[in-house]
Amino acid sequence: MSFELFFDLLYVGILAFNADHVSEDAANSQELLRFIITFLMSWKIWADVQQLIGWFETNDILQRVKILFLIACLLGQTTNMLQTFNATFDTFTQLVGFYLAARLFIAADFALTAFLVPSVRGMMISQIANILIGAALLIGATTIPGITHHADADAAAAPLEHRAEAGAETAESTQRAGRLVLVFLALAVDNFGAIVPILLFRYANTHTNHIAKRIGYFYEFYPAINIEHKVERTNAFVSLVFGYSVVAMIFQNAGSFALNAFLGKAVLGLTQAYIFNWLYFEVDGANIATHAIRRSHNSAVIWQHAHLAFIMAYVLGASALSMMVVATDVGNAPLDELTPFYQHRSAPDVSLALRLYYCVGFAVALIGMALISLSHEHKLPVAVCRVPKWLRLCNRLAVCVVFLCLPAAGDRLNSLELIGLATGLMVWILAVELWGKSCKLQSFVWEEDETRCRYTARCARRKLEDAMKSDGEVDVVELGRSEKTAALAMS
Repeated sequence: MSFELFFDLLYVGILAFNADHVSEDAANSQELLRFIITFLMSWKIWADVQQLIGWFETNDILQRVKILFLIACLLGQTTNMLQTFNATFDTFTQLVGFYLAARLFIAADFALTAFLVPSVRGMMISQIANILIGAALLIGATTIPGITHHADADAAAAPLEHRAEAGAETAESTQRAGRLVLVFLALAVDNFGAIVPILLFRYANTHTNHIAKRIGYFYEFYPAINIEHKVERTNAFVSLVFGYSVVAMIFQNAGSFALNAFLGKAVLGLTQAYIFNWLYFEVDGANIATHAIRRSHNSAVIWQHAHLAFIMAYVLGASALSMMVVATDVGNAPLDELTPFYQHRSAPDVSLALRLYYCVGFAVALIGMALISLSHEHKLPVAVCRVPKWLRLCNRLAVCVVFLCLPAAGDRLNSLELIGLATGLMVWILAVELWGKSCKLQSFVWEEDETRCRYTARCARRKLEDAMKSDGEVDVVELGRSEKTAALAMS
């Protein structure tokens, strides 16, 4: 549908907006917690829209209005993201309100579908129950008080008359922990609860006992999806994420000529995004014999949820990279060569939290891409390629371990050295993948002469002239014997 790309563009902008705020306040661990919760909520609304279109693609006015309402709820949720869990004015209740408006609207739509289409009633009822359970947990989380200010902070050093206030702070911390438990339980139910009816549906189709028959009667039919369309939309969304990560690294030069460390780090960041795109589409997504969704239920679940971890980690790592691009902890990076806006974003050094976001984010993204690749069945046999798939994925996981260890270097690696080292690791992964998946019998760099073939054909001139005038085609096979000759030459 025409609005799907529009929705994807909006959602990618929301992801970048959310992640940038985390990187600007990287030292605050509460910001990371806020990012994870708000990301999972926005991801669920985006996934619900994709599922709604995949199950019931009517492309009529009513469906477009429903999608518009869900997008409006996502926009309202975004306006309350950054101040969630804020000590002065907490917008968590407003955030949950817009999220539940979208989820309960989908539940109402499923209820109407269950009434009108009895064959999918069992699955619709399961989806409604899943939504209501998650909504109940979130409503319970909003009733627990949030963060408030207290004048005295250190309970251990406080005098005796302030011990009561210290006890109140301890009780408040317990309440906050209980609130977070309810929130994560609700998000787990929303994002992973749909696996339960799928497992029941599979049990009913693979068993013949009395319970399986009753389950099969309840789950009479499972709504189908257009797999090709889902894969294409997911690929388009991932491509937008990669592209927007490069946009986030762009800075504005205020000097005479921008040949400085800022530009060097930006080019290295561009190279990393380009390699991620290369790996996802031309390595992991090429030569697929059986897609993960078609291969099995387990591979489909891995493919679906690996994308969640992959996108969340990559967006976080890319936002940290955009902050390191304008850092002035290296030579040839004068602050006055940046415009005032980027001078405000710049920092004299790179904090440990920012290094963790960058390195761990890209490591988890690579692990997610490895799981996506593992879920597919590729065409190239093990005996033909130079390095088998499992060994190439082991190399990728080994590089992920190196990424995870990089923050331990601390200030011994400045921002340029860290980004350069990470780029070298990405180039190594790409080189191993390209060389390993190539055929043993062919040249790795160029096509050998022995493998080239040339076809020549000859037909009547009048036939060609008539085809050119009418913008038609000439089928050599259908020409008479007196009008054509053909030869096959190998060179």
